[in-house]
Amino acid sequence: MSAGLTGAASLLQGASQYQAGQAKASLFRANAAVAGAQSQAEQQAGSYNESMQRMKAAALTGQQVAQIGANGLQQRGTPAQVVADTAEVSEMDALQTRNNALRRAWGFQVQEVSDQEQEGLARSAGNFNAAGSLLSGGARADNQATQAGTWI
Repeated sequence: MSAGLTGAASLLQGASQYQAGQAKASLFRANAAVAGAQSQAEQQAGSYNESMQRMKAAALTGQQVAQIGANGLQQRGTPAQVVADTAEVSEMDALQTRNNALRRAWGFQVQEVSDQEQEGLARSAGNFNAAGSLLSGGARADNQATQAGTWI
């Protein structure tokens, strides 16, 4: 193979490795954007579900108060404690709902940061692989040209 062909092949290989690195980096950038969007959606859903949990709790405690009154009981003592306990457990449920959503959102945030890091690594790998191909191919081509006395 002539030195010129070796040099041209190295150039094509380097360009291909560069493009592969750029494409892989682009994929990681897109994945990071998706993970970021998923994190935001999870946080919004968690807030909504937390609010819904509190609304259900308010309705339940309202029903309890109405039933206590309808049965002619005083709103103190044991009946009042039942309503207070319901409200407390319901609040714990709402907080757990929010906490679960925040944990899921955090997982997506970690994925987003990881994908962003992988994007940079893929870009660098493509650049280094391309440079390596160009340098080694250039050295081979120069060696061939020196041995043959011509680039053709």
